Amino acid sequence: MYLPEDIDDILQHAENAVLEFKEARTNFSDGDRSDYCAAIANMGGGRLLLGITNDKNIVGTTVYQGTINQIPQRVYQAIGITVAVEEVQHSQGRIVIFDIPPRPVGQRLRSNGGKYTYPIRRGESLGEMDDVMTKEILNEVQPDFSAGIVEGLTLDDLDEVAVTDFKNKRAEKAGNIGLKTASILQVLSDAELTRDGKLTFACLLLLGKKEKISEFLPQAEIIYEWRNDPEQIHHDFRMSWRLPYFLVYNEVWNTINARNIRIPYQEGFLQQEVLAFDEKACREAVNNAVAHRDYSISGRSTIIHASPKSFIVISPGGFPNEITPENVLNAPPHWRNRLIAEAFERTMLVERSGQGIDNIFETSIRQGKGLPDFAGTNDGTVQINIPANVKDAEFVKFLEKVANEQQIIFSFDEIYELEKLREKKILSVLNHKEKFLKLGIIEKVGKTSGTKYILSHRYYSYQEKPGVYTRIKGFSRESKKELIMEHIRREGKGRRDDFIDAFPELQPNDISNFLQELKREGKIEREGSDRAGYWRLKSDQS
Repeated sequence: MYLPEDIDDILQHAENAVLEFKEARTNFSDGDRSDYCAAIANMGGGRLLLGITNDKNIVGTTVYQGTINQIPQRVYQAIGITVAVEEVQHSQGRIVIFDIPPRPVGQRLRSNGGKYTYPIRRGESLGEMDDVMTKEILNEVQPDFSAGIVEGLTLDDLDEVAVTDFKNKRAEKAGNIGLKTASILQVLSDAELTRDGKLTFACLLLLGKKEKISEFLPQAEIIYEWRNDPEQIHHDFRMSWRLPYFLVYNEVWNTINARNIRIPYQEGFLQQEVLAFDEKACREAVNNAVAHRDYSISGRSTIIHASPKSFIVISPGGFPNEITPENVLNAPPHWRNRLIAEAFERTMLVERSGQGIDNIFETSIRQGKGLPDFAGTNDGTVQINIPANVKDAEFVKFLEKVANEQQIIFSFDEIYELEKLREKKILSVLNHKEKFLKLGIIEKVGKTSGTKYILSHRYYSYQEKPGVYTRIKGFSRESKKELIMEHIRREGKGRRDDFIDAFPELQPNDISNFLQELKREGKIEREGSDRAGYWRLKSDQS
């Protein structure tokens, strides 16, 4: 908590990269707040004081009066870090002070709504982060927690059953049956779970006895909760494990599978079914959480929430570096706990690095369940939500029909793009569109800058839902022009804003193009100035 004399002490320092004074007597915009907080965090953290001029005169401020407790959450929503915000009643005026932490290692902070994308402080001004600084930040090495040494941990502290399973799976993956009888020290060394003969945290997490995990790393716990209704607060069943992972990974899946649900759907005259919880997808999600969670965060466990509607895995620690929910499928592989991830690869518990999330998404799409998402993810948590219910089995069957007819195979990227289009119904940006147009899977709607894409009439006919196609595609160009004419005929005149209200799906330029076409066709004419004028029917059209 700051006192008035603390403000006096701060004023003894000149403004620099991590100290900023802003006059802000009555206003400080959200964009400026986002820019300055991100810039100071990008420079290593510091303070922002409102109510003080650049020449360090206290003038006071009325900003955030009565709402100051809401500001940390607004900053967090804007740039993803938690700042402390206080007000200090100085004898010369009220001061608002922001305590801004440094950006995470290897991650630059993006502003939201301000003038800059990745702001930094240059002298007493703000500027955009250049390529050199960006490269330096992205190349920062975050220590591999799992490679740290657990002092005092010995081979006697490892669980024999877990060790045996690990050796067997290493032998199977390597195609070397001799590893089953090799010494444990040799197997651990080959798997890089030791450092100079000492055991690592990865070794503890994967193979250590229960009491040793509880002693050295109690947060290495997996909690499973089942809810009959995903909206209810209390759980209907709960199970937890604080044991070596190579002892429990099958038990975790068996617990999940015990409440699996067979979801029926109709395919022609045949009743088909799909499991709510796909084994491969669920195992991948849990394995990813174990391999990539932040074990330096104490007091938080890896959580699995399951219900008839969804399968959710929540792991402590946000996405590392520049990875976001939006680019996670295309981002290069990143290992927060590289030794654990590599141990999983060496024993076939996971696919090759970077492919696990792809497999989860592809499985969900191909089962007609739609797209998983990362709602609930923030800088302290990664949450993956995998749907359990079949949403549109017809979509998958349609793609299979096209693939069989054309003798082609759709890549994951292609079915992912098409699934996004299926869910959103209409998109203005679509990858692989030329291929999709050629195959007759999609259609263009609109022209020039207003061009959008929808699934084709062929798809909706296959679904026996041509009315949905008509609704999504909307009226033809000529029909829209006739509606404009009808509006002017009924109202006696029409302004462009009227037609923007009538066709919210169109760009203002598209509306202008319609009006100019009608003018060239001799059907309407302009009356008055550009700002205050309007369109009316030509006399021979009345």
